[in-house]
Amino acid sequence: MRKFRVVLVEPEHPHNVGFVARAMHCYALPELYIVYPKRDKVLDKSYHTAANSHDILDNAKVVHKFEDAIGDCSCAVAYSRRIFASSIKHTMVQNLSDMLPEDGTIALVFGRESCGLALEEVNACTYQCEIPVPGLMSLNLGQAVSISLYELCRSGALANGEGRAKRTTRGVAETGPATIQQIDGFKKFLDRYLTGQYHDQAWRDSFLNTLLQRLHPTRNELSALFGLLRNLAGKPARLEHAAEKAAKQAAQNAEQDEAPKAEKSQKSK
Repeated sequence: MRKFRVVLVEPEHPHNVGFVARAMHCYALPELYIVYPKRDKVLDKSYHTAANSHDILDNAKVVHKFEDAIGDCSCAVAYSRRIFASSIKHTMVQNLSDMLPEDGTIALVFGRESCGLALEEVNACTYQCEIPVPGLMSLNLGQAVSISLYELCRSGALANGEGRAKRTTRGVAETGPATIQQIDGFKKFLDRYLTGQYHDQAWRDSFLNTLLQRLHPTRNELSALFGLLRNLAGKPARLEHAAEKAAKQAAQNAEQDEAPKAEKSQKSK
């Protein structure tokens, strides 16, 4: 199984390190290495732009030498649009995922904001990857990392990455088919409010059954349609439910009132 590591080589602006951490958090990549020749920890200013991503900065490994950041990786990708006299294979970012190994740690290496990666750093990597930009300017470090991770995600390379957050599946109430009880309630609602030819049950039920069989509405979809029709009828659901409840209560009260009368009638006989 492969996993990805983001490597920043001597980043010059601490805020960019925070933006990188945020991008990594979005794509569920926890492993960050930073090459700081003269520092031993992440700068405090980096936390200002690392919204909800402080844990990535807390666990980031700060090393003094570039080889310490990629030495244990099975593959390293140098992101640079500069043309080097290098023997390593060059690719565009949209084609990178097809070249990556299926196992091991893959380092995604990004250089300094002012001058990028040096030739010897590029040569130490497995591939050089370019993000296509029509102009002469280079992308901001945080933007470059975000685009790179997006392309890996889009291509499916991150689909089984470590720590990838699983999307919560929708509940049965949202995706399950409408129940018979729901459909019967829908028809009873139409009975109360349709008039004229549209109140003809045989014609209407045949039409509705054919339509619902073709559409296969979910429970949520039928509930939404119910709500729209209630609104058109000027009968909000809460009022309709209250009226039904009142009718049931009145029926129960009538039954209770009739019971003593029936007993008296039987005794008198």
